Amino acid sequence: MDIPTGMEAEKGKCLVLKKTIYGLVQSAREFYNKLVLSLKDCGFCGSSVDPCLWIKHSDLGIVMVAVYVDDCLVVGNEKAINEMIECLKRSEFGLKIKDQLTDYLSCRININQETKTTFVMQPHLINSLSDKFGKEVENLKEYGTPGTPCFKVVRPDDADKVDTAMQSRYRSGVGMLLYLIKHSRPDLANIVRELSKCMDGANLAAYKEMQRVIKFVLDTRMLCLKIQPKHESEEWDLISFCDSDWAGDPESRISVTGFVVYLLGVPICWRSKAQKGVTLSSSEAEYVAMSEAVKEIQFVYYLLQSMFIEVKLPIIVRSDNIGAIFMAETSSAGIRTRHVDTRYHFVRKHIVDGFIKFFL
Repeated sequence: MDIPTGMEAEKGKCLVLKKTIYGLVQSAREFYNKLVLSLKDCGFCGSSVDPCLWIKHSDLGIVMVAVYVDDCLVVGNEKAINEMIECLKRSEFGLKIKDQLTDYLSCRININQETKTTFVMQPHLINSLSDKFGKEVENLKEYGTPGTPCFKVVRPDDADKVDTAMQSRYRSGVGMLLYLIKHSRPDLANIVRELSKCMDGANLAAYKEMQRVIKFVLDTRMLCLKIQPKHESEEWDLISFCDSDWAGDPESRISVTGFVVYLLGVPICWRSKAQKGVTLSSSEAEYVAMSEAVKEIQFVYYLLQSMFIEVKLPIIVRSDNIGAIFMAETSSAGIRTRHVDTRYHFVRKHIVDGFIKFFL
């Protein structure tokens, strides 16, 4: 930090900061530690699954707090929430309370008061994309898919790379798209993952593909996540779809894992990610994708349990590869499968325990 006005800097001496201030690397951590102490004093218990989820179960009802630095999303019984607010007011925190949830983590939250249906979208980010790239893409035709089918990024030679100014715009555009898929647009996950492979040096083809994705986003800016209320007689139902693109990378021949997890028909987790090693068959690639999906399902299941929500078992996982399903359900080690890493075989245990079940 700069030496305050009126002080003279002496050679070989420095200032020691006694209190964390906003903007330092450790500020968020120190704030979290202080908030945790206050929540514990108010009777909250931290979730063993997610350190940012705090739950209190009392005679007034249940109340849950999702913490993101200094933004807290509170859900639960109204009387229990009011009790928590009064408790926190007695601490050192200055509270700014919103009765109606309208935005959270740069997401717009629209709630239909009649049907209680909730829509999650990110119009501010899409408007920023429009301001920065709107003129570039306005003359492009409308597209029905987020990306060009079978489009693959190939790292270009230095001579084929775009200039510094275009590369800077490329990094900015892909970065904004990455934040968009993080919260509200799972349909963009696969193509944006592909574009992010050349953040240090894109060619003209990759830049044009980024423009195509941005054009699709601007044309479909009203697409969002739709969350409908659960009926009393309805069971908490988890279902997942997983797939892989075998040897999809033309350079490394590494496959891509893709999956999405639905809770009561709402996508809550999604991922498109390159696998860690080269697989020798499409069945093996699908088997690896299955294990990644099951790991995410486990996390969601334990998280819901910590919120006192019981999920219907077994959890259905959909895959389109018979060979991979056979590998998951059969404990034999044939000549084509015995090289598969042991960590992926935990899928079999969950099938035997009745935790998950695979279907085509």
